[in-house]
Amino acid sequence: MGSPSSAYTLFGFDFGHNEGQRELIRLINIDPVLMPVVYCVGGAGTGKTFATLAACLNLVRGPRNTRKFKTIFYIREPVEIGHRLGYLKGTEEEKYGPYLGPLLDNYNHLMENISLDNGHPMREPKRKDAIIDAPLYDRLPSDIVPLAPEFMRGRSFNDALLIVDEAQNMTLDEIQTMVTRIGNHSKMILIGSPNQIDVPGQSVEKNDFETSYEILKPTELVGYVKLVEPMRTSFVVDFDLRFVEYKEKNRK
Repeated sequence: MGSPSSAYTLFGFDFGHNEGQRELIRLINIDPVLMPVVYCVGGAGTGKTFATLAACLNLVRGPRNTRKFKTIFYIREPVEIGHRLGYLKGTEEEKYGPYLGPLLDNYNHLMENISLDNGHPMREPKRKDAIIDAPLYDRLPSDIVPLAPEFMRGRSFNDALLIVDEAQNMTLDEIQTMVTRIGNHSKMILIGSPNQIDVPGQSVEKNDFETSYEILKPTELVGYVKLVEPMRTSFVVDFDLRFVEYKEKNRK
């Protein structure tokens, strides 16, 4: 019989020792009929996207007894920090590509540590192009599909996991659009850090991301987990909180 955290060892990483990540993975694994939406809140460096991607990949690509979905859709609000880049020329892929860097970083980190899972290497779907300087879209595997939020309206997603990253930068209307795209046997994970909002008019204390959770909470169909333990480095969380405290103090 395996250790208590063995069920939370994915791609060679043991998430079982991190209470928040363990709960996040548990919520993602709940039947989507019972819990179609999961909210994941946490500061910088707590491994929100990393743990979410690992759990979702295991449900799409893992051993046969864990495969529950066909595709992962990755949605991220294309909001820049500070100065705006303005209008970008090119196709949708060329414009949205730069925002996929964090996803690709997390994916590559998982694949580099893939070693053994249930006694055999987990196979990775072929990529369109493995060249390091290829466009970001071309370096993603076929079972992870990136989408810009602007192109979500009117769509319906079945047999899919939808990761909505940087959701703290979304408005209430945008989040409403996101959660009403969920089709049959699909699940959405909304990831956000209220400490790092890059859009005007919202704050740690009052933002549409957490307001949307309060709106949906009475349905008893949404899960919520807050990550606090640092995964990146121990000082990152402390640095993040010090900036938050300073900004709150000067706002009053």
